[in-house]
Amino acid sequence: MNKRISVKSVSKDALFYYENFITMNILIVGNGFDLSHYLPTKYDHFMVAMEAIENWDLSVGEMSFDDLFGSLYEKENYFFRYTKAMYQTDETKISVDQIIELKQHLKENVWYQYFSDHVRQVRTWIDFEKKIEEVLNYFTKLFEKITDFYNKDNNLELEVKTSISNDSTSNKFIYLGERACDALSCVKILEKKYYKSVRDSDGYREFNYTDLKSKNYNYFISDKYIKRFDKYDFYMVENSIGDLNESLNNFIDIFNWYLCLICDLKFKNGIDDNYISNYDKVYSFNYTNTYTKICNNDRYVDFLHGKAGVNQNIVLGISDLKSESLKNIKAYGFTKYHQKMYKNTDYIFLSEIINHFYSTERKVKSLEDEINSYLDNPSLSVDVYFRTMFDAKTRDYGVLKQSSEETYNIQIWGHSLDQSDENYIKEIFSFNGEFIQQRCNIIVFYFNNYAKFELLNNLLSILGSNLVERWMKNGWLKFEPNPNLVEINNIQPVDLT
Repeated sequence: MNKRISVKSVSKDALFYYENFITMNILIVGNGFDLSHYLPTKYDHFMVAMEAIENWDLSVGEMSFDDLFGSLYEKENYFFRYTKAMYQTDETKISVDQIIELKQHLKENVWYQYFSDHVRQVRTWIDFEKKIEEVLNYFTKLFEKITDFYNKDNNLELEVKTSISNDSTSNKFIYLGERACDALSCVKILEKKYYKSVRDSDGYREFNYTDLKSKNYNYFISDKYIKRFDKYDFYMVENSIGDLNESLNNFIDIFNWYLCLICDLKFKNGIDDNYISNYDKVYSFNYTNTYTKICNNDRYVDFLHGKAGVNQNIVLGISDLKSESLKNIKAYGFTKYHQKMYKNTDYIFLSEIINHFYSTERKVKSLEDEINSYLDNPSLSVDVYFRTMFDAKTRDYGVLKQSSEETYNIQIWGHSLDQSDENYIKEIFSFNGEFIQQRCNIIVFYFNNYAKFELLNNLLSILGSNLVERWMKNGWLKFEPNPNLVEINNIQPVDLT
């Protein structure tokens, strides 16, 4: 940070504003920053590693880095060749006791099982936040149908039908689509029961339910969430949503363990930090300590979504509750803002700077009015008291005026600029507007042309074409390729054996 003018004779009030309005270089990092440093921190990497742990033969003994990620070495050959070139991956070891404990946690956690089912069935990349929102949307539909049912009947039929029938009993059941039922069965809100269809002695068809999986199954509302009385029953929605919330917290603990494993990877050789050491402030949307490990300094780093570690405060959830039903049952524990407040993460973003800008503008205008009032009254110039006050206010005005005209240089590396962080993105682009004019230049780094295409799409979706186009026409917004870490440090890939 470079203070360009003397402040020796400036009042305390002006000094406060001056020290808070100086030229700053700001770095905003997302998961792409870790990936640019060849750390396997994608959700997909986590899922592959957990699957390897699930399927590990305990008789073989402990697991290594290769055991966790070996199945990706062909698909992501380029990536892992540099991972192993840069980091001491041979030191990564997971004991048998840890494996046993993790196997149990993975087996019991409904969110992991749901994510794992997606990976097995869809075989594509996964976004935890979107999958959480998907389940909550399905849960909302189920709960609203249950509520409607209780408005006309006292006893709930537990079976949930996936298609509407025309028989006389059709109005006794709740109907929900197959996809919704399958998702809710993964997280244990519904139970999927398999059966064999047989004929009784009178020739009527009946179901014999069995533990053996087959193509024949029905869905049922989990009985543990039904409270029964003599003449009626009701659905204990607080219990079901509470179990989902608790399971999400347990999943975050598992995810934290994995991130700590990655954070513990040590560099084989020193990394030249010149390409990221000239920032005055870093806002990290990551849970990892990659930036601080390279620069050996966390003084100016804020972890907006929390940080992995022994005392982790990881934020993993959705942007907001869109359903009134979820708001009514106070399901706020799934939202990022609730988690951020509850876990006490670094909460202040650029709004702090923006608010100071507005405060400075008001102070400058006030001083300007006072100075003009003095100049409009020449008789005051002979008064020693007023002359001294005028000189002080003139100096204050000069300092504040200069500080209010400083430029903020923001570079965004590895953030998707997606809807999930819409509020943050709008804060970034609140500069260079009607009130805060021409004070911010933004560079968005991108991995490849497809990534650039998607980044621009996301900005247009959030900000609209008029704002984005104005920023680009004025040269305030630019897209540039990611800094190439391996070229900067002359790192050569190694063979994967």
